[in-house]
Amino acid sequence: MSAPPWLRRLWPRKPDLSRRDHAKQGHFGLFVRYYLIVVLIYAVIVVGGISAWLSITSENSRAYGEAQLRGTHYLIEQRYLETPREEWPALSEDLSQRFAYPVRLALLDELRQTLTAREYERVLRGEVVMESEDEAYTYQRLPGSDQAVALGDFDDVMVQGVPWSDLDLIDSIVILAMYFLAIALPLYFLVYRFWRDLRRLRTTAEALSAGELDARAPEVTTRLVNPLGHALNHMAGQVQQVLESQRILAQAVAHEIRTPLARMRFGLEMLEQASGDEERAHLREGLEIDIQRLEHLASHSVAYARIGRMVGIERAPVPVNALFADLADLFEPEPPLLLSFDSGGVERLSANHEALELALRNLIGNALRHARTRVAVSVRRSDDGHALCVDDDGEGVPEAERERVFQPFAQLRKHPEGFGLGLALVRVVAEKHGGRASVGDSALGGACFRIDLPAD
Repeated sequence: MSAPPWLRRLWPRKPDLSRRDHAKQGHFGLFVRYYLIVVLIYAVIVVGGISAWLSITSENSRAYGEAQLRGTHYLIEQRYLETPREEWPALSEDLSQRFAYPVRLALLDELRQTLTAREYERVLRGEVVMESEDEAYTYQRLPGSDQAVALGDFDDVMVQGVPWSDLDLIDSIVILAMYFLAIALPLYFLVYRFWRDLRRLRTTAEALSAGELDARAPEVTTRLVNPLGHALNHMAGQVQQVLESQRILAQAVAHEIRTPLARMRFGLEMLEQASGDEERAHLREGLEIDIQRLEHLASHSVAYARIGRMVGIERAPVPVNALFADLADLFEPEPPLLLSFDSGGVERLSANHEALELALRNLIGNALRHARTRVAVSVRRSDDGHALCVDDDGEGVPEAERERVFQPFAQLRKHPEGFGLGLALVRVVAEKHGGRASVGDSALGGACFRIDLPAD
């Protein structure tokens, strides 16, 4: 179904701009954007968390490192004590070549400048001390000397003959690469699925905006987007239904209005040529009847359009006895017609009072036109709510026509006061309440029009 011109003016289509924007917002660009955001957040959390943890556990970490190197310092100290003092420089050079990190002797005065006061006091007492600034050096004083054995920098370990794949730097690079890949792969597929499903929904929305109201969104795979697709399809169905009903209404109104207008035009011409007061009065009466008929058509058309546009309808408790009392005051059929009401013990209905009264007025008016002697209005509880029935003892509705009578402007028998909108309004009111309207055989011998309303 294509949209009418007025809808195209309200929703102009801009395919070129839309496609250019769509091309710029490809899934890979979105992936890169979200990937950088996720990596940045992860980096802040990881670096901040590790830094905070290290600051909390730094004292224990240094104590653990000092305990590990205590034996190494003891063995190196014995080598120095067994070697003449003048040979200590050569021993330091030899030990540096054998260890993976430098081994040297440092003057105590030098350590006074690099260590904290507490650490320096510990060195003077002969303890193994790991400096606290970057934990890259350890010191231990040689007994009876003004020098201390210094090991490190541990961050600049000298490795010889080790394959490049076993280096710490390579290990760090591989770990970081796996870390970034672990974020990238699931995020890419997640972003791609979201982008693909949203692109499908966007294509459907663009088609709807261009007037292709039969367009529907395909089933999407992302669970978070799936409800949006169902909502879009439901909205499209509602819009299509409303526009289709408006189109039918507009065509039918245009058709129904022609006959009264033609009679009025002819009546005006005859009124100009009338020769007597009696003839003029008769022509004026005909014009007034046609005007009333047009007003009747307009009021029914407006009511049908107003209720048909509603996506939902507000409901409230409706007192059944008060509703039936108002309807009884409105309709006063002349004998032998008898109009009766039976609430069936139901005190309240959950419905829109104005819409329900409008539907019942149309059903009762229709029944009074076709009944012979009796019309009965009743309400009773059903399995999932309540059922309102309007029975008559007329000719009934043939089974083949029971669906068509609810179509707009459909009349089985032409009536001078009817347009075929009354029963169509009844069906719209029932559907807006979440119920349905139907017609069947009545126990009185005629037709039974029924409105089923759900409990909530």
